[in-house]
Amino acid sequence: MGIKSILKRREGNFRVVGEASSGKELLELLSSLACDLLITDFSMPDEGGSTDGLLLIRRLRRNHPDLPVIVLTMIHNPALVRGMFAAGVNGVVGKTAMARELSLAQQAVMSGRTYLSMDMQGKLEASPAPEEPGEKAPDPEAGLASLSPREAEVVRMYAGGLIVTQIAKRLRRSVKTVSQQKNDAMRKLGLTSNSQLYEFARNNGLLT
Repeated sequence: MGIKSILKRREGNFRVVGEASSGKELLELLSSLACDLLITDFSMPDEGGSTDGLLLIRRLRRNHPDLPVIVLTMIHNPALVRGMFAAGVNGVVGKTAMARELSLAQQAVMSGRTYLSMDMQGKLEASPAPEEPGEKAPDPEAGLASLSPREAEVVRMYAGGLIVTQIAKRLRRSVKTVSQQKNDAMRKLGLTSNSQLYEFARNNGLLT
């Protein structure tokens, strides 16, 4: 309703042609319904209570390579935001900035440009990406900046309640790979327990 209200306040003829409450429902809807712009949440719970995240974005981009996509999210973790753009989104807007920035994002994306919320821009600039995403960072003190998008996504899903085998199934990776990515993330962050990992995720913008 909030998105509809924002779009109605803008000049032009905007029409909502479909709505979905889960990643699965969204993919099914797009397979039979054409649209000019998709505005989606980054994390939508499914029947099991888990969320989609980067996996949903990759599927959207694979199935609809030319569809402009704006993601709304409470996540402000630099690694995950970079992961969203790497997966193919055109714009990322923080939910707290939605009222003032969604229209700006829509204009930019529909004009062929990318858009990132202003508060997120500062966080990315202050937290440079590792030179080799996906590889072990040389400096454990680097904290958030040391996590690759894949590691950040594993941490997010684990802290969100999924176990390693469930994460592996959803991300289509081996259990060994997911376990290694979780362990690498904990090592980089200097964490020694799952409870510390959850606290880190909650305090550093990895959870919605």
